[in-house]
Amino acid sequence: MNRPSKNKRHNPTLPENVDIVDERNLVDLEDSEEISIEDRISIYWMENKGFISGCIFVLAILIIAFNGMRMYKNHAEAKLQAAYSEAINNESLAEFAQANPKKDLGGLAALTVADQAYTNEDFEKALNFYSIATDALSDNVLAGRARLGQAFANYYNGNTSDALAQLADVASDNSLAEVARAEAAYHLAIEADADGRSEDYDRYVAQVQASTLATQWQQRMSIYEQQAR
Repeated sequence: MNRPSKNKRHNPTLPENVDIVDERNLVDLEDSEEISIEDRISIYWMENKGFISGCIFVLAILIIAFNGMRMYKNHAEAKLQAAYSEAINNESLAEFAQANPKKDLGGLAALTVADQAYTNEDFEKALNFYSIATDALSDNVLAGRARLGQAFANYYNGNTSDALAQLADVASDNSLAEVARAEAAYHLAIEADADGRSEDYDRYVAQVQASTLATQWQQRMSIYEQQAR
């Protein structure tokens, strides 16, 4: 008996022989469940060992480079510290400061030399080394101290306008130590009072009085007002 063929819906995007299945990449479910975790790791490693090995190699290089730089930095710092100690013992801090104008220890050496020159009233030498200290210690807690010394050395070298401008910069720079800013404000207040600039005087006095760490300059300000008023 000849049965009529059934009409099948045909999807033009599929091949004609839809019953043909490629079984090359199929894994039996029971076999898949029997694969151990160790075997799975082994299979993953075999499929990705090139990529994993590359990552491990790059990481090792980075670790070696980082530790190498740290060891070099520590060695350089220890060497610089030894040179600084030797300069103190040999009284050659000036040479050390000039040889290390970008280092904190070079700035500290320059500040020490500048202070000695200032005490000896060698204001030209003091200005030179305060300038070195100012550049070297720009991000250091002693930055304000160095900039004050530079301003005072400038003042005694006859550069009054430059000195007052530098003091004004110190007083208004919030990144500097509060004590340094109060000291600058104190001297600016005295200068303003001598020039009859009452508004500037009141402003700088208020800055000194508002400081919580400048007791010394607050006391000096009070003494000055008692004597001058």
